[in-house]
Amino acid sequence: MKSANAVLILIGVLVLGYLGLIASRPSLREMSPMEVLQTLLGDTKDSLRKEKFVSFKPAEGHYKVSFPGTPDELNLYNSWLHPAVIPLPGWFMADRNLGFYVSEVAIDNSDAPGRISAAAVDRPLMDPSGGNNEMVSQNSSNNILMEIQEFLDRQAETIVRNAGATLFSKVPAAAGGGRYFGRSIEGSAKTPGQRYRLQIFYDSDNHRLFAIGVSGKPEEIHCPQANQFLGSLQILP
Repeated sequence: MKSANAVLILIGVLVLGYLGLIASRPSLREMSPMEVLQTLLGDTKDSLRKEKFVSFKPAEGHYKVSFPGTPDELNLYNSWLHPAVIPLPGWFMADRNLGFYVSEVAIDNSDAPGRISAAAVDRPLMDPSGGNNEMVSQNSSNNILMEIQEFLDRQAETIVRNAGATLFSKVPAAAGGGRYFGRSIEGSAKTPGQRYRLQIFYDSDNHRLFAIGVSGKPEEIHCPQANQFLGSLQILP
């Protein structure tokens, strides 16, 4: 009984503290409890809309990307505050309307679809924005190319499922002038009322998967900032 009373008292104190905080800081009144916590921890900004984009490369990463400022690390310990449709660990920045996320993961050799021959790698796609299918159709005898396409479909569906999100659309994509096959995905995020855009690319030579995405209010995920972020990814050898 004493422990139950202690829990009730603690809950009461937390509720009163929360109400007092909301009363003292009017800017928090329109936020959800989760958004209030994110703001108090300092890793969710009021707005990133006017921030200048800055090139960022993780110390041990194999990519560059431009964030609207200096990103924070996203890992298993803080991901509950920032549910993202990317594999962890990664990097992120977020404000109340839009979050920017990127990650790189090594693919175990047993799961990797293999390596493309030098001739296939050096031959660019006809259309880098969506030429996977054309290239595969011209090389139907190349099993590795088919395996990579199937691998990307599985990875896309697994990432979305693990994030508790819903997939609306999935189309071919490519990076590095067609060197890296990929997928462009869009759907509903786990957080009610939020949508996401995600792009994944596979480096077949080094068995690395790259994921870059934005998540936030439906009207924000196609804004100029979102497009600039998604278009800034550069995969490095």
